[in-house]
Amino acid sequence: MTVIGVDVGGTKILARFVDPVTGAASGRVKKPTPKDGPASVLAAVADVVDELDPDRTADLVGIGVPGLVDGAGVVARCPNISGWDTPVDVPGELGPRLGRTVVVGNDVNCGALAEHRIGAGQGVDDLLVVFVGTGVGGGLILDGSLRAGDRGIAGEIGHLTVVADGRPCGCGGDGHLEAYAGRAGIEREARARAAAGERNALVDLAGDATIKSRHIDKALEAGDAVAEELIDDAAMALAIGIGNLATVLDLERVVLGGGVVDKLGQPFVDQIAQSAHVGGFGIEMCDLRLGQRLDDAGVVGAGILAADRR
Repeated sequence: MTVIGVDVGGTKILARFVDPVTGAASGRVKKPTPKDGPASVLAAVADVVDELDPDRTADLVGIGVPGLVDGAGVVARCPNISGWDTPVDVPGELGPRLGRTVVVGNDVNCGALAEHRIGAGQGVDDLLVVFVGTGVGGGLILDGSLRAGDRGIAGEIGHLTVVADGRPCGCGGDGHLEAYAGRAGIEREARARAAAGERNALVDLAGDATIKSRHIDKALEAGDAVAEELIDDAAMALAIGIGNLATVLDLERVVLGGGVVDKLGQPFVDQIAQSAHVGGFGIEMCDLRLGQRLDDAGVVGAGILAADRR
């Protein structure tokens, strides 16, 4: 069976054909994520699906979104998508428009499914998958099954408080892990420092455009002091959050992925594992690994989720 997997991110929407058994993906249509609310985002999702499969050879579409999703696929809010702060029945909106069955889940939960079935989490029953991209999300596999929780909040590691009265988070809270490790949080801090007179390569490289993971990587390669400090802060925040969850849930393994991790690679994973700020009993009690699915984990996982729930 072939389904369509769609990954809706803070900056892009990606659609591919997915074999939910093998994880093989083919075809690729990508568009920027609109910035003017959920109606435009759903229209863009419909566009990428129709462009990928104009003949409607696949009648099942799985969609991963960066927000809180209940069991019916209603998305309560998406903090990293501008204007998406009210509940939206995504299957109810998109199903009739696409003429296909639509299944919706949290994007990182989808990625966790992909890593568990065919990626770096294979063979492990108790697993946390953390994606560090525009924001920071987490997906939990416990006793071999995805656990999203009654309100879709389970695994939302990005909104753990790691610094009391710390930096503002995009969700409106303060001191959350996402404010320190998410790309958007890193950008806010880099630009605030530049505005205060602390010039840095992150802002210099990006100019007025969005600071992306490649800019972070280049700034680190250039030895930029601000970039190094902000990535140290990111590693600290991730070590606190991951270590604490590993302790509470007695996890066997933690897998790291997402745009920032994919770009910085194994050295960044090692930096987290070796941090002096590891929470609880820490990473010494579980295995910390770099994700295998990389950029297409959300797409593949969305396809797996759709096939599981059909």
